[in-house]
Amino acid sequence: MTSARSEMLKAKAREILPDLERATDIAQKASAENRDLTRDERAMYDAAMQKARPILQGLRSQRNDAEIMAYARGEFDAIGGPLGNGAKSGQRLSFKGMAAGIGNRMMSGDMGTKALAPSGAAVVAQSFIGDPIALGRAATGLLDVLPVTVQSSPEYAYLRQTTRTNNAAVVDEGDTKPTSVLGLTRIEASLAVIAHLSEGFPRLWAVDVPAIERFVDAELTFGLLRAVEAKVVADINDTSGIQTQAWSVSIAQTLRKSLTKLEVAGYTPGAILLHPSDFEAVELAVSTTNAVEHVGLPYDAAQRRLFGVPIATSVSATAGVGHVLAADAVVLDTDSQGVQVMWSETSNATDFAANLIRCRVESRYGTSVLSPLGVVVADLTA
Repeated sequence: MTSARSEMLKAKAREILPDLERATDIAQKASAENRDLTRDERAMYDAAMQKARPILQGLRSQRNDAEIMAYARGEFDAIGGPLGNGAKSGQRLSFKGMAAGIGNRMMSGDMGTKALAPSGAAVVAQSFIGDPIALGRAATGLLDVLPVTVQSSPEYAYLRQTTRTNNAAVVDEGDTKPTSVLGLTRIEASLAVIAHLSEGFPRLWAVDVPAIERFVDAELTFGLLRAVEAKVVADINDTSGIQTQAWSVSIAQTLRKSLTKLEVAGYTPGAILLHPSDFEAVELAVSTTNAVEHVGLPYDAAQRRLFGVPIATSVSATAGVGHVLAADAVVLDTDSQGVQVMWSETSNATDFAANLIRCRVESRYGTSVLSPLGVVVADLTA
């Protein structure tokens, strides 16, 4: 990137920052009042986003220019949620590192001291990480293996493939070509709010920044992440048309037969989801079985892969039930508003008098099961 191009993008970013700040204030005010944007607010918000989009695209296209990327993060991310870090192809949802950003936004101070505002809101853009599978790192949770789609509206639709019949064949000159059945069905869906509220705690406990970060980190990474995983698992289980695999000799053999079902249906295996206790059983079986029986078993402990497929564990999965997913068969949906954190001293009649504060963390998520035939639910119980 040339110096002139760099300065031009910086200048454009500085010009639109006031509009972005107003747009963020509008979004936060509507969220705090638990309502949708009015027509005028929506028009102002959309206009600001329209101005920002080409600048962000210009900045992101220059991946090798660390200065510009650092500037973009410093300027645009300081505004918060609505812009976000839009998910790109091959990226996954992440809650890591968000606590510090929320803690910083929640803190304000005069004369060098820091204190928590009596009431207010913080919006942190939803974070995304590069595909850990492509990078060769171990997948540790369900969100590590699910592609992400950022929806522009809480109400959306997608196409689900309910059947798959390939009739492609050699055709003689002049003969009618065979028709393959794609089995596409339009599915209307909506993002669901996932939220939780803290119990009241003394306001002075929140004066120290590390304490705030630890609290918010626990709320986000444990509470919100676990709830998102639980929703995805429940949505998959409620989808009709998914395949099943009965128990067969061992967990490893049952999972291998599940992978075969995906391959026979024409799908590429993408991930295996297990409850931690079932994953433990797999590893213990490998370590205790007679070497003659398991030598050469395609299991990679360092990358947590079985038969070359990443294993993700989640307490949201049911012990004794495994989910084998084809690549891109299931997608996690979210919005562009980010994770919203609100706190108050007046959420009930006694908090103000007792000098207590409460925190609410929320965001919106959905699950798109694009290919039910690309999901196999396996019985791992003998």
